[in-house]
Amino acid sequence: MIGTYVILPSNSDLNRGDQALVWETMEVAKRAGYEGTFYMLASEKRLTKQSQAIGIKSLIPILKHPSRKFKSIENYEYNTKLILKWGSVALIDLLASLLLLTSFTKLLVLPFLSSNEKQTLKIMEESNVCFVKGGGFIHSYGKFTDFYTVYFQLFHVMLAQSLGKPVYIMPNSFGPFYGLGVARLVRMVLKRCELVTVRESISKEMLAEIGIDALLFPDLGFGLHRSERENTEKIVLNKLYPGRKLVAITARPYRFPGSSDPVKNYHDYIEGMARFASWLFEENYLPVFVEHTLSETTHENDKSCISEIISKLNQGEYFLISDNNYTCKDLKAIYSQFDYIVGTRFHSVIFSLSEEVPSIAITYGGNKGQGIMRDLDLSDYAIPMSEFSSKKAIHAFMKLCESRREVCFHLAKCNLQIKESYLNLVNKLEEKQL
Repeated sequence: MIGTYVILPSNSDLNRGDQALVWETMEVAKRAGYEGTFYMLASEKRLTKQSQAIGIKSLIPILKHPSRKFKSIENYEYNTKLILKWGSVALIDLLASLLLLTSFTKLLVLPFLSSNEKQTLKIMEESNVCFVKGGGFIHSYGKFTDFYTVYFQLFHVMLAQSLGKPVYIMPNSFGPFYGLGVARLVRMVLKRCELVTVRESISKEMLAEIGIDALLFPDLGFGLHRSERENTEKIVLNKLYPGRKLVAITARPYRFPGSSDPVKNYHDYIEGMARFASWLFEENYLPVFVEHTLSETTHENDKSCISEIISKLNQGEYFLISDNNYTCKDLKAIYSQFDYIVGTRFHSVIFSLSEEVPSIAITYGGNKGQGIMRDLDLSDYAIPMSEFSSKKAIHAFMKLCESRREVCFHLAKCNLQIKESYLNLVNKLEEKQL
């Protein structure tokens, strides 16, 4: 049907994994017959130029992150001062946003919305369907701030539901749901969705525990088509380092929620990655760090983490691939040229597995990494980020090399099954139009 569609929640082009999920949400929807105009929420339109170039329009979210009032690029660590600052903004945001969820109280808030926020509300009111892109959607670890965090993530879904719009949740990861009231809030919102899908079986099991029946489909990143490009990066690497096999590495900053000593966990991760990269070079491989996710804040900027790692390596014993102009499709094409990948950014792993590149996942943030690797029968090649060490990475990498032929054959079979599953997802969306 020809209509208007909004993709939730807020995203940008800086995270190439999220970008892929937004793009594939539109692609799958169009294959199912949802033709028309697609919008995405984004905190700043200037950060969605690549998405705009493929026809996705940008809307400013109505509920914004509380960090907007205390701008700082150095937000790697949570501390009491930061939490109090954000909390004061969040409390005001919570009260104002709740008023938007009922038709009567909404009238009290409307005069105070900006023109951009009014435009977002207008488009949502006119939309035919609101899609929640795939990815790692809702998880919490029992911190006292978790209820608001989950409310923040679900707000635009609740807003769409208050406007009477059907909400389709594309393959996501859910859980755990620790924290007062979190499971109840998630259940209340998901019960009102027209379609709930998950991307791995652990999330399906966790949703079942809170009374939500979800359908299982693969992560949408598997279906992304890579760019048709020359991949000059590999040509350069083969000239500079002849005879060496190429190992892509993605790394990221992380706060280790739930840890009793997150600073030590992160230090151990940095040290472990550096020692692992050194070992790779000694064994005639070339560690190539790829900046998968860009960000204007330290917490999400891969380059800040990679810089710490390579500062511990000898010059000439590693390579860095970084380009702000890359799209998710470009990165998928680049990963396809590597012999192996060790990825902390999980979509760097998904992009690689879908191109039949043997991969090791450094997993974090809910069930996504462990769950998807388990469902693919690749659990031997998944290492929790909180347990990462060079010893574990070396052990997994050696096993992957020894089993390379079998793993590649297994990935080929998995990818055939994934393509069939995508057809089923398209069919399910088609049924919703009838």
